[in-house]
Amino acid sequence: MVKKRILFIAHHNNDFDHFLPLIVNYKKDRDISTKILAFYTKDGILKNKLHKYICTSNSIELDSMMDICHFGKINNLLNKIHLFVLTHLKEGEKTDSRSKRIKQMTAGFIKSPLNTVLRFLHYSFLRYHVISSIFLLTQKNINKYIDSNNIDLVIIDQRTADESLIDSKPINRFIDAYTGKIDPMNLVLLRFAKTAREMKIPILMMPHGPQPISKPNIDPKNKLRIEKLKDPFRPDFLFLGSEKELSSLHHMEGIRSTFYLGDPRFDIEWINYLESCALDVYGPTVTKPADKKVLLYLMDIFTYDLTNNFEYKKRMHQDILSLVNYFPDLEVWVKHHPRDVFDIPLDDFIVNDKRRSIKQFGNDTDTNILLAKADICLAASSTVLISPILQRKPVIFYDKWKEVLQNATSIYDGVSFKASSRKELITQCEKILKGEYFIDDAYLEKLYRDVFSGNYLYENMLLKYNTQIDKILETYKIN
Repeated sequence: MVKKRILFIAHHNNDFDHFLPLIVNYKKDRDISTKILAFYTKDGILKNKLHKYICTSNSIELDSMMDICHFGKINNLLNKIHLFVLTHLKEGEKTDSRSKRIKQMTAGFIKSPLNTVLRFLHYSFLRYHVISSIFLLTQKNINKYIDSNNIDLVIIDQRTADESLIDSKPINRFIDAYTGKIDPMNLVLLRFAKTAREMKIPILMMPHGPQPISKPNIDPKNKLRIEKLKDPFRPDFLFLGSEKELSSLHHMEGIRSTFYLGDPRFDIEWINYLESCALDVYGPTVTKPADKKVLLYLMDIFTYDLTNNFEYKKRMHQDILSLVNYFPDLEVWVKHHPRDVFDIPLDDFIVNDKRRSIKQFGNDTDTNILLAKADICLAASSTVLISPILQRKPVIFYDKWKEVLQNATSIYDGVSFKASSRKELITQCEKILKGEYFIDDAYLEKLYRDVFSGNYLYENMLLKYNTQIDKILETYKIN
């Protein structure tokens, strides 16, 4: 019997996280094999130690887009140099302010000239990757890769763009990417997907994750972007966590083969597996104090206050971090969102001798090890909070933002321990530290039903994915 082969296309860590439960499972399946194509290189994904550990443990191999382009041998050498840069580069803060960037670069060069050079090389490589994907990745290269690997199904994350932009000539692609008409990563990913479809290979689009907050027109920019799509690329199959997710994907409405199957990343077996792997990889490097409890604050990039979101979120950060002023036996760990890493200044609201009780983590530390070590998890809208909720760990949902987002609802609304002010935050934290935490099965069952289309608590979502994908591989033919 000839094995069926699935191609997963991942263009950063987030996509790869979505695919990993399926990929690991298929490594145990004798009838289905997988290929993983990483944009722009596999090193961008495998620099995450947890990803590398899981791939090594399960004999998972990745291909790099840069190896498919013209000048493959030269690119292979450049990839090795870039890997060296990634390995030794220290993470820096991100800012949208040009003046702050200049100050950071100047201060960074004085503090560490080598790291400044490495950062410059890193961004230079990224620019080269974009140029290569536009000019050196030809249609012939794409056809050859798909054909030589005998692909039966292509799985991608939720991405779209106008079909006319995907089909344009190299110089037009460059102009469109440079002027912001299309994201260069979306461009190259959808070029692969469109080519596969032309080769009679079906395209399956995976869910990007549940929306933690629901409110009409909450993201006017995203709504405008979708409304401007004249002829959006649409998959042959669309998997979503629940029917509610379709409300933010108007351009995907009407796809006949749409299935609501949940999200395998939140299967309890997978959550526990990630936690055990994280302890193996990072266990000795992330330590918690023996005499204190740890509260993990999971930050987000959500826009709460449309007029002055930065200042509003700053006040929310201060409410949460100032808990160390009230609880001498508490340490607060802050996990910044991967796309918004910055240092929260503590001088104006944290007592001097309490500042050591706050630790801030960026992209150098995987979230799963922090989840494994934390005693309490807190979030305002991060979807990561779902994992400790399902593990029945103590959590606090901080919904202070509802004072500026009226009529908004959240998937966490029914959770037992929530707070809407600093005072309530202190009260809930105090209860948990006294051992009074509880979570209702009724809420967990509702979460599974509403967010993951589950029929019962802890239903295996991976099994539902496998069943539907098997049907696609067995029966689907493109006309």
